[in-house]
Amino acid sequence: MRFFLSIIIFFGAVFAQVALAQNFIHVNQVGYCVDGRKVAMLSDLEADEFLIRSAETDAIVYDADAPVGRRWSASGETVQFVDFSDFSRKGKFYIQTGGERSHTFIVSDSTVYDSLAFWSQKAFYLWRASSEIKSEYATFKGVDYSRPMGHPDTMVFLHREVSSENRHAESVLSSPKGWYDSDFSKYVVTAAFSAHSLMAAYEMFPEHFKKQCMNIPESGDSLPDILNELKWELDWLLTMQEPFDGSVYFKVSTLRFSDLMMPHKDEADRFMIGRSTSAALDFAAVTAMASRVFKPYDDITGGYSKTLLKASLRAWNWAEKNPNVLFVNPKDVTTGDFVDDDMKDEVFWAASELLITTGERRFFDKLDFFSKFSSPAWNNVNGLGLLSLIVNLESLPKFVEKDQLRRKFKSLSDVVYKQYYHSAGKIPLKKFDWGSNGTIAMNGVLLGVAGDRLGEESYKDGAQACLDYLLGRNSTDYCFVTGFGSKSPMNLHDRRSYSDGIEAPVPGCLVGGPNPNQVMDCGKSNYPSLVYPARMYLDESCSYSTNEIAINWNAPFVWLVNLVKFQ
Repeated sequence: MRFFLSIIIFFGAVFAQVALAQNFIHVNQVGYCVDGRKVAMLSDLEADEFLIRSAETDAIVYDADAPVGRRWSASGETVQFVDFSDFSRKGKFYIQTGGERSHTFIVSDSTVYDSLAFWSQKAFYLWRASSEIKSEYATFKGVDYSRPMGHPDTMVFLHREVSSENRHAESVLSSPKGWYDSDFSKYVVTAAFSAHSLMAAYEMFPEHFKKQCMNIPESGDSLPDILNELKWELDWLLTMQEPFDGSVYFKVSTLRFSDLMMPHKDEADRFMIGRSTSAALDFAAVTAMASRVFKPYDDITGGYSKTLLKASLRAWNWAEKNPNVLFVNPKDVTTGDFVDDDMKDEVFWAASELLITTGERRFFDKLDFFSKFSSPAWNNVNGLGLLSLIVNLESLPKFVEKDQLRRKFKSLSDVVYKQYYHSAGKIPLKKFDWGSNGTIAMNGVLLGVAGDRLGEESYKDGAQACLDYLLGRNSTDYCFVTGFGSKSPMNLHDRRSYSDGIEAPVPGCLVGGPNPNQVMDCGKSNYPSLVYPARMYLDESCSYSTNEIAINWNAPFVWLVNLVKFQ
């Protein structure tokens, strides 16, 4: 079996190198809005002009000059970005220059992104722990992704390193629900980050989400489906709070990463592991945010918003008394550790959400606007607080200096926009690293929100560029979302997709993307390039460095798609 897999990886890598050399015109493979920005990338063609042809008749429907190319050091290519935003016909088309042609793409109204928005959000249902996934809710393009329930998590053991007088080592606890990460673990810091993106999308576009039907088991009840999905995660998060002091455990996982198997076949003991200030503050932030989002539905949820706010305040109070409790994996644990030794950004995020939800001055006084703000990631979350403050700007108390908030957010957005504007590859990215696609999605969110809330129209172009890149306008020629585009990932580093016996992976998942690090996972020689980071992507299940999926990449992507769809 290992020999056979090696042969597949070898020939797959050879094919990837050949394919890379043959695809010179890169487009958004899902499509473009007819009245939106439409840009494609030509690689190493030195074209003078380009044509758009009808995919049905091959008739030329548009032609224009191509701009002078520019060397993109990250890809080793001379790239030309051809802008056909003034092309206003709907239909299916392809771009041609010389003897080269692009993948076929659609030009339509904003419904062109409907299925993408639906399934990237539906992925969270497919990621549910402690639940059977039924075929009536899990069929995509005729393929049934149903599976038995895995990890009920009603018998989770307390790890001995967090035992106390109140809870002894290996006490049996109940911690069901939640979403799997790429492994079968459930981590508070990535859960909080992910839930923020989905709730922020809801706060920006509530009328859309209130009418949306996601075809999940709860559909048809009195809650919007996106809140039903979020509640599955929030219910689990509430189990992670220590009832005696308000602290928050770090994760639920096995001691070591599970083998490549389906969830219901993983019968190893699971543990509640670690406590940290980062987990407590992230928990305080996301439960405070959820409290205001769920407040209109208290009558049908049994006062859920009050439960969430109480939990948030308890976690905040614990963190104030314990400002620097860092998480380190116990010696017998090797699952994700998410190392973070600076809590200032977590304080800003938690204080921001509590300020918005409660209106209390004491939380405003905790906001340090002299901090350095950068693109949000699980270990750098003050930008999430800034995003929430901008989205909720008009409802903030009068004592909040709103102009200061606008300046801070514009300053951060300017940094990201300049990265995009000056990049030869037209993406806002300092460097390619682990989860580069997640970073691009989050930076697209920053630009989209800046365009929407600050009236910066050019920033909306940057958000569209981020989406274009993720959907195929990149040097790998992949649409990085499973199930979409002409060429998308097929061999995820994901236990379910690897083990379910289905050729196509779980749909709607954004993969990590090009990453020059950790390339020994499949062997350096199997990667299409070892020199140019923008091309260091391998569609093989061994490539956890580039082909893994994660909830904290998918959630900003959901937000980005909706921003572009409604801008």
